Amino acid sequence: MKEKGFERIHEVVAAHDIPRLTDELYDRVNARAPKDLAALIPATFNGEDRYYYETSPNVRFHVPFDTTQNDRAAFNDFRQKHGEGKLTAHGPHRDSWLDCPDNGINIWIAIGRVQRGNGLTVYRNEYDGHQRYTGMGNIARDEKLSEPFTFDLEPGDFVLFHTDQLHGSALNYTDETRFVISYRMTFDRPHFPNGHYHSYSYSGLAGGPLSAAARLPALLQPSYLRSFGERVVEKLRPSKAKRIELTPAAKDLSGMRVGEIRPTDAKTCVARIGEDEFVSFDRRCPHQGADLAMGYVADGRIVCPWHNLPFDPETGQSPCQSLRSLNVRVADSPPASA
Repeated sequence: MKEKGFERIHEVVAAHDIPRLTDELYDRVNARAPKDLAALIPATFNGEDRYYYETSPNVRFHVPFDTTQNDRAAFNDFRQKHGEGKLTAHGPHRDSWLDCPDNGINIWIAIGRVQRGNGLTVYRNEYDGHQRYTGMGNIARDEKLSEPFTFDLEPGDFVLFHTDQLHGSALNYTDETRFVISYRMTFDRPHFPNGHYHSYSYSGLAGGPLSAAARLPALLQPSYLRSFGERVVEKLRPSKAKRIELTPAAKDLSGMRVGEIRPTDAKTCVARIGEDEFVSFDRRCPHQGADLAMGYVADGRIVCPWHNLPFDPETGQSPCQSLRSLNVRVADSPPASA
């Protein structure tokens, strides 16, 4: 394993064992967090040694998507326990939508090599936006987003970004595993605008004789009491399916710009790939049903707005062979709108 690196761990560890391996790593990373952050944060933030940090950091093993298809149940069980973004790709979101603080910093550290087909997506143009999102913390299907910023990282590189910067993860269509550990921290007491479920420890108490009380400063807030009451009520309330209403489709295809995508009806959209090349295709991404009319064209390919997955406009195929292809129709003029 040492010779191959973390990038090839899926060749050594069976896919169905990755969730169990990640759980074991969580135990080790959690135990090391106070000591590791005590070295990292002062070195990164000019000697600052008083801060709050998420007690359980995030261990993120994204193995190539195609290798997981026979073990989706194990990966989905892990997602239910730990949330999206650890073993599965996470769509565009702000951390505060998911009951995290809105005044924090993400420290996203590459343990193994990260490349653009399996890495972090950051929506720089949406920094000050106010996108709508569902009660599950997912962006609404009809929110239009710009092309995200992605980048390559070598082991030991890390990225700092605000917890309320819109970000997500690409569906891993490479042949390498992406291994990352990320920490969330704040300098002021963490502020929870939605739910207050995540535990934060205060560095001034962690690691010493009063470490048992390190979580209390973040808990002694009205937001925690409010969220505790909401959890009790939610357990007693019958669950209801959440529905998202889509806005009317923009059916006028005249004057489309090169690279633009527009919906034509509830099931189909059209993209202008080049000056004389138009393509109509399925509106729903075969991965998780994202609205491709809200996506974009990059390098001549149609890209899903949620997980940065590209589709060939001629074949409809993505780099993930286990996903079905889009139904596409290429034309040299705009298809007739519905």
